[in-house]
Amino acid sequence: MTTIGYPYTLPTTANVSFQEYFAPNANAQYQRPLSDATAFRGRLRTALKEHKHSDRHDFLNIQKAVEDYLPLVFGLVAGIESTELQLTSDIETTWRCTISNVALSLKMPRIKNKSMHYEAIFTLLTLGYTLMDRANELSFTVQRKILIAIGDVSTYVGGYGDGTSMKGSGLVSSLGNSTLSDGGHDRGLNSTSIGSGGATKQGSVANATSRLFKKSSNTSSKAVKNSNTIGEFTDYLNNEDLAGMDHQLTTAADLYCRAAGVFEYVVQEMIPRWNESKSVVVAPVAKDSHASNKKSGSETSRPVDVQTSVVSAHIRLALAEAHACTVRKASIKAARASASKLSTPGSGATAQSVGVVSKTSYGLLAKLTVGVKEEYERAYGLLKAVKDQNDISTEFRTHVKDGKFYYEALAQVLLGMDAYEAQQYGKAIGFLTVARATFLALAKSSKSHTVAQSAAFEYRLANEKVTAFEKINNSVTFEKVPSAAELLGLMPSGRELLSVKRYQAPKPSFGTAAAAKEGGADGGDDGVNKITYALEGAYF
Repeated sequence: MTTIGYPYTLPTTANVSFQEYFAPNANAQYQRPLSDATAFRGRLRTALKEHKHSDRHDFLNIQKAVEDYLPLVFGLVAGIESTELQLTSDIETTWRCTISNVALSLKMPRIKNKSMHYEAIFTLLTLGYTLMDRANELSFTVQRKILIAIGDVSTYVGGYGDGTSMKGSGLVSSLGNSTLSDGGHDRGLNSTSIGSGGATKQGSVANATSRLFKKSSNTSSKAVKNSNTIGEFTDYLNNEDLAGMDHQLTTAADLYCRAAGVFEYVVQEMIPRWNESKSVVVAPVAKDSHASNKKSGSETSRPVDVQTSVVSAHIRLALAEAHACTVRKASIKAARASASKLSTPGSGATAQSVGVVSKTSYGLLAKLTVGVKEEYERAYGLLKAVKDQNDISTEFRTHVKDGKFYYEALAQVLLGMDAYEAQQYGKAIGFLTVARATFLALAKSSKSHTVAQSAAFEYRLANEKVTAFEKINNSVTFEKVPSAAELLGLMPSGRELLSVKRYQAPKPSFGTAAAAKEGGADGGDDGVNKITYALEGAYF
């Protein structure tokens, strides 16, 4: 199964000099931390700009820049909230909102806001987006290895998001076989009892199904590899390759859970603090100004990027993809186990002792995948809570909407494989045909490039299995294929396996809040603490 993590566009920001917003005499002891905050923010801005204009993305460099800057951000927030830092005017920062709708402009909107909480929240969101993109990169690397193994990487890289790569892919030509009303379903309605010919039937089924995973003897030719089915990709990967993919998917799942923790911190800690904050400007202001004790604007008046419902949707998506990576890791092992079982000569004890690969049952993987679909449903429900749907990026909203259909189809594929292993070929064909139709529809019409190209790949995989299983059913088993309504009643409830990894906010790097975090100051100069190195304790 192919995961479809949303490719987050990292925000960029304008220059800010924090010293301009504070009374120099009242905050003399904090001039160095203010200068450091300006410098570290400038470093983060440079990293984000370089990322935007480069084809090679260094997400670790951006993560390091964010985590170096955050202790100073929390110091500024704490100092302003406690009035330890005296403002001459509200801090105004500008961030490019990547989840807000572009409308008719080709550029994402740059939105200013007069609040240090806005700065803190966007910095944390940048960290969360970076962790998500790092996880996506690892997941896509696994998919690329699989495609290289089957000699078909060009199809996936080209993609089907704009519909230009559909020609010649076989998707359009097989449209007539992609719906539940396909006449192929009716051919197995009159099932026949084999009776004493059961052994012959079992042998015929085994011979037919083995062709689905059978490995060609000549693997050196790319042309030969292109002629093989996608389902046998594990034959072209050695144990070291599979172990590497296992590690990458485990790391990706961990990064998704950590990103969920960052988004959860924003929702549970930072947005409520922003809602309760008051602007306190103690320096003299012009007579016609009104700049004291004015409560910040309502949440609905802010960009959708920093609204609770949208950030909460990121939590659901991060957990969904973490589960998807776990399912994918197990499904790769299941595919290899199926190939090993079918390619093992002999039967009985001899077959069981040769090439045995342990695996998780397809039934359990299907329940976990239904859980992924349910997370996407929750995320889409949260996005629907935004007052004006046009404020949300169309690409993001479409990705979430189509993602739930995509993962539902993946669950149906796994249910089909579970039925196949139980030799229930009618049910297997039914689930796989429904999934195939969904994948085809998404590949042709989804406006999310990631969903469209992943669906195109999964369509080919499902189509191969449907074709193979229909041959068996039409010649050997003659089982009835359940209707769509009957299959819907067989869908299981989802299960959860992973949870959010709680984000531990760094201690403020200066001020009384820093001393309080340490349980009391030890007489250090001006209460300023040294910044711990970035990624401390996070070894990869």
